[in-house]
Amino acid sequence: METSIFEKNKQTKKDVKDVTKGGNVLKKTKKENRGVQRTKSWIFEAFMTLMDKKSYNKITVSDIAEKAGVARPTFYRYYDDKDEIIIEYLLNTLKPELLNTENDNRDGKQNAIVLTIDQTLIKNHQKNLKKILTTTDIEYRIFREVQKLPLSFIKQYKEKLSPEEYLFCRYKICYQITGSLRALFDWFINNMPMPIETIVLMLNAMNIPKSVQYRNIPSILVRLKNK
Repeated sequence: METSIFEKNKQTKKDVKDVTKGGNVLKKTKKENRGVQRTKSWIFEAFMTLMDKKSYNKITVSDIAEKAGVARPTFYRYYDDKDEIIIEYLLNTLKPELLNTENDNRDGKQNAIVLTIDQTLIKNHQKNLKKILTTTDIEYRIFREVQKLPLSFIKQYKEKLSPEEYLFCRYKICYQITGSLRALFDWFINNMPMPIETIVLMLNAMNIPKSVQYRNIPSILVRLKNK
């Protein structure tokens, strides 16, 4: 009988800080205590281990719970299904510094919305990201959740823009940010066939320029973070 993730961590006195290294970003947050994060880390690690041995569709909640060394009710305390483990991981990976605003050098009066691609983060999470993006069949659900990131970000412009400008800005952000992330996922799945710097240049070249009619709409830039 294989040793569960719980038993392995217990034997090695593995702390939740250690478990979060090497691609697991289910870290402690203000809303979740250390024990919750430790249990989630065991569940995530168990799921990734099982994905090396079985296809995604054949992995059950019982498999994950047994491998993690937790009871099924404990699993359902944190997740409704196994898909939610993947969604949480991807959102936690994408969220840090993903979207922010800064002054656009091309227009000193306007802010730019910047999509930051963290090269170090991609490298650290390469194994798990590739495993998830190439072996799961929940792409629609993933992108439905990813799309919520730019939509939540756009709310800050609602009071600054006219109703027509706000809608234009909303759809522009939805199209460009979600499209850029989709292109990055495709690049990643296909073994990163060109340098990340080239991808960033391409995404910026394909972005919708600021029109004369909607000059209050912020520009959208894609930037590479190396460190």
